Amino acid sequence: MKKNILIIGYGDLGKRLTDILDRNLYNFFHVSRNNKYNSDDFIEWDWSSKKEFEKNFKQIDVVIFFPKPSSNDESGYEAGFKNSAENLNKIIVKLPIKKFISISSTRVYDKESELPCKEIDPIHPTDYRGRLIKEYEEKQIDFYSDKLIILRFSGLYDSHSKKISKNHLHRDNAAEIIKFFIEKDFDFKSYEIFNCSEDNPNGKISNKKIKDLEFNFREYN
Repeated sequence: MKKNILIIGYGDLGKRLTDILDRNLYNFFHVSRNNKYNSDDFIEWDWSSKKEFEKNFKQIDVVIFFPKPSSNDESGYEAGFKNSAENLNKIIVKLPIKKFISISSTRVYDKESELPCKEIDPIHPTDYRGRLIKEYEEKQIDFYSDKLIILRFSGLYDSHSKKISKNHLHRDNAAEIIKFFIEKDFDFKSYEIFNCSEDNPNGKISNKKIKDLEFNFREYN
């Protein structure tokens, strides 16, 4: 029987993900405010509204949530991360979910840290973006507990990027990481957080935890 994958906030990364997953094994349901990518399995829904989710499922094997700020100021980050997570939970908690993959950011770490930041380290964000993303993560942990996997992405780039962050992650590697956690049935006893940042001797994000699970980052020029 095919597994049902619900992608909330379907966009570029969602498309890259569905392009590499086996359609013989998975049913994809793409949730967004508009059908920009002309998806056949598109569901129009604004998770920041109070409108109910209209489609019924007997089982959702994996939910993937791509939060996005509505603007780059503080209110936009609060709306796009913390408030969206709260509103989404009110609706989606009614659905039969087995696993929830929540996309986050390494922005939660202190930018001034001299040592590679690990998932077990206390986090002390130095700006409102990091603080609100931290609060978003805390909400997700409260909501989904042992069903939850948080993926902290570093600065995303692709072949068209003119500038690449010191701590960075190619968009194709990002899609491969999500695919990895969809396909692997790890028996986690509680929620788990993984830094997703490519090898860089000058970087400040440790990726040891995900590499210990035998995920291999592809190299891009």
